[in-house]
Amino acid sequence: MAKTKVLQVVDLTLDLKNYRTVPQKSEADAVRAMISINPARFWALMESLLADGYLPTENILVLESGGKKIVREGNRRIGAMKLILGHMKRAKIDLPSHIEQQIKKLDAAWKTENSAVPCAVYAASHSATVDRIVALTHGKGEQAGRDSWNAVARARHNRDSNFIAEPALDLLEKYLSEGKNLTPIQQERWSGDYPLSVLDEAIKRVAPRVGAKSAREFADQYPAKSAHRNSVESMLHDVGTGDLDFKVIRSGSGDWAAEKYGFAAEAPKSSGKAGGQPSAKAKSASSSSAQKTGATTTGSPKSKAVATNDPKSVVRALKKFAPSGANREKLVTLLNEAKTLSLEKHPHAFCFLLRSMFEISAKAYCKDHAKKSGPSATKADGNDRILVDVLRDISNHLSKNQTDKTMQRILHGAMAELAKPSGFLSVTSLNQLVHNPRFTVDETHIATLFGNVFPLLEEMNR
Repeated sequence: MAKTKVLQVVDLTLDLKNYRTVPQKSEADAVRAMISINPARFWALMESLLADGYLPTENILVLESGGKKIVREGNRRIGAMKLILGHMKRAKIDLPSHIEQQIKKLDAAWKTENSAVPCAVYAASHSATVDRIVALTHGKGEQAGRDSWNAVARARHNRDSNFIAEPALDLLEKYLSEGKNLTPIQQERWSGDYPLSVLDEAIKRVAPRVGAKSAREFADQYPAKSAHRNSVESMLHDVGTGDLDFKVIRSGSGDWAAEKYGFAAEAPKSSGKAGGQPSAKAKSASSSSAQKTGATTTGSPKSKAVATNDPKSVVRALKKFAPSGANREKLVTLLNEAKTLSLEKHPHAFCFLLRSMFEISAKAYCKDHAKKSGPSATKADGNDRILVDVLRDISNHLSKNQTDKTMQRILHGAMAELAKPSGFLSVTSLNQLVHNPRFTVDETHIATLFGNVFPLLEEMNR
């Protein structure tokens, strides 16, 4: 059985066949995949390790195989430690700048104390036992494990270890390898984090329309034998982005498979109720009418309210935004550009403009109040200060050092979002959009969080 040993981190090998992701070619690829699946969780783990060192609360689970000590449980911890200790080139991972700075501040004593970790080491002959332990740790939800597997990891374990058919997973993995309409970022992220249960239901409903007798046959047809490849890939893409979800699939209004993806129309069903069901034509007309109603508010004296996660809320806020004051000419130019962008089509361009708007607004605000002991945008040597620090000082200035409770409440959401390292519209993340080739956002991230950060932009330009 297992032997408890203290092993050097450098001697441990990450599991390149981790159930969370598709098989990886290198340890750096494995770490990037883990980050892509849940970046906030990975960076939080690294921050914890940097702050407190490695706390040996649980052993790393190691399987000795082929002369290697393979990490079967604890890959994120060991991956993070390898980055911190320099056993993996950090340039290949694109670490957030604040984490890179913390690593550079570590002294030799910290590295010596944390260079080795306690491990439960199993011989290769006990691989089945190790697999059962890993499954119990992660496969039964949060109540049974430290970090539960998501649908993709559970399906991969079922297929590879329990030999249970998982046609939705097989279809997804072929799509990730051969699909023509996804980006490298989506390919990496969806390999370990994808709404597989939605895809499973979707293909069960679509399979009969393309002559497939089952979801298994539907998955086997793609891509070589699929006469509907483009439609299948469009459906898979929309499931990944959330545009096709259970709500759409189960709504019962309209024929999403035919209308959105061009699959054969569903055969009409007898209702068994008096009066029957509306015809397909009537449903189409009703659907068209509903779409038009949602898109316009003609004839109504008031604008129709929209949810905070609706991109329309961003559009409306920008239309009402009218900056005033000196040194804001470029801000107005950027604002006019932002108003022309569709969040769905240009989320990154919008974020680049938003980042610039905050920077310019902060500098203009500091100039406005320079003679009244206001905050400064520059250091004593004339170099620019870190933007989040300037924004924090401006927030304090606006709230009169937090004595103005009304203003403090208005700006609370803005500073909470802009200051946290892992927030999608934080200053850190807006910087990462420029410098990190793998960090990305979409319109749902922006729409949900824009309402938090926008009040500070407004107040800096009144």
